[in-house]
Amino acid sequence: MRGVRILTTSQVRSLEASWISNCHDEWGLVLMEQAGLGATRAFLDIFEGLPALVTVLCGRGNNGGDGLVLARHLLRSGAVVQVFMVAAPGLPDKFFSRENVVNRRILEKLGVEINYIIEDDLDPLSDAMEASAIIVDALLGTGLDRPVEGLHSDVIQLINDSGRTVFSVDVPSGLNSDTGQIMGTAVQASATVTFGGLKPGLLVYPGVGLAGEIRAVDIGLPAPEDLSDDLRDNLPQLQKQKLWLSIAGGIVEELPERAADSHKGTFGQVLLVSGSAGMSGASMLAAKSSLRTGAGLAVLATPKSLVKHLPPEEIIYKGVDETQDETIARSALDQILREMERAQVMVIGPGLSSNEETVALVHELVKHVRIPCVIDADGLNALAQDTDVLAMTEGGFVFTPHPKELSRLLDRPVSEVQSDRIRAAQEAAKKFSSVVVLKGARSIVAHPDGNTFIIPTGNSGMATAGAGDVLTGVIAGLLAQGVEAFNAAVAGAYIHGAAGDAAAEDFGEDGIMSSDIIEYLPIVLKALREGLFAGSQLEVMLQESDMLALRA
Repeated sequence: MRGVRILTTSQVRSLEASWISNCHDEWGLVLMEQAGLGATRAFLDIFEGLPALVTVLCGRGNNGGDGLVLARHLLRSGAVVQVFMVAAPGLPDKFFSRENVVNRRILEKLGVEINYIIEDDLDPLSDAMEASAIIVDALLGTGLDRPVEGLHSDVIQLINDSGRTVFSVDVPSGLNSDTGQIMGTAVQASATVTFGGLKPGLLVYPGVGLAGEIRAVDIGLPAPEDLSDDLRDNLPQLQKQKLWLSIAGGIVEELPERAADSHKGTFGQVLLVSGSAGMSGASMLAAKSSLRTGAGLAVLATPKSLVKHLPPEEIIYKGVDETQDETIARSALDQILREMERAQVMVIGPGLSSNEETVALVHELVKHVRIPCVIDADGLNALAQDTDVLAMTEGGFVFTPHPKELSRLLDRPVSEVQSDRIRAAQEAAKKFSSVVVLKGARSIVAHPDGNTFIIPTGNSGMATAGAGDVLTGVIAGLLAQGVEAFNAAVAGAYIHGAAGDAAAEDFGEDGIMSSDIIEYLPIVLKALREGLFAGSQLEVMLQESDMLALRA
């Protein structure tokens, strides 16, 4: 699956350090110059010219150095700029990064006054912000691993209270660049320019909500795959995590061909083990969405007493043994296995219930699965009661949990899953030897080998009953047509979100129902195939950035 490479903080630092040592010690200054110049171009493009007054706030590290270069280039472009450094006046150079010191001295040689911020007197900074049109945040940068406190916290609060437009350098200060979490307090930016590669923290929540408009700037670092073998072998950080942003171009390449002489068998049969009294809606949504994604047949194995109440649809109903509570009985196993022999993919879970006998069925059924299988909802909840069952399977499932379902599988609090969604999905994928789609705003798709995709499509209107069942059906529909499991999960999550975005564009986000998402699935697929789909809002935002081309 093709996508845009995303580099973690440690990967970027390893790449920079290796490149600098391989070239020359002064190369760090060249990279910083490239970053500051790229940030200036992004600034001028986003704000369409020069504002009346720009206040640039710099820290003592390289993020502050980037801000100093940006300040210099804004001055050369004709802007009125005032520069503040979060440090006591007269602080020795050893407390600043080397590149920061060099660029501070260049500004001073140009006659620019550096204003120093001290904890007891923030009034000069407050007055400067009030007079400014735009504030540049170059305080803390990437790699923050502890809560922001003291003077930096006070300055960030002052920025957020100013009501001014904020332009953040690399990442909004106070944001964890890997997890997207707020480290005590963080800058709320209107726009962010990032360097050397997209950062995970800018692409997942809550970081997405803090970054504003995102621009990515190539500063001259080589892509990891372009390094010599010696350099690459000496950079273990580059091997640890393989993280990507899914893009429309990559999704199109995975869509199955549809030959003119095809028949329904060509596109595969989906077997859904799903439903219980009062929960047939989940089954119907999953089955319909598999057909809307291109599967040839959808067969629903569900409690036999429910079949007569199901609407006439293009779905084939197979009533199976049931419990007194009208859930699928343990004795239905053989019936389901006979149906599995004719299917290309199985779905286990939507609307199954937590009935004890049905849970036992799931535990036994997964041991017999020999075809691609998507497990969702109550299927996952059943497995969470005894994850040791998975050790008795061949693995290779596609799990589609929401955060609470994943917390049950991993036996940890939901808050811990949400604090680092990428890591949680990767851990589960490795632990269960299965593809994991962690649903939510900016869904995460992880492979057991560590390859992971962030999905940029989707919107708040999709936070509605049944949307997860639709996603399950979309992935199953692609699997039925022969798409490999990981690629089907990535493409399915992307297409599902894009259909929700298309529905929101027509209806607004407030009233979207899951049935609306289903109706837009073939529309999105058609647009993708015909090259008419512009991509997610994030992709459109990055079209002018070098990163989209260089990292794909």
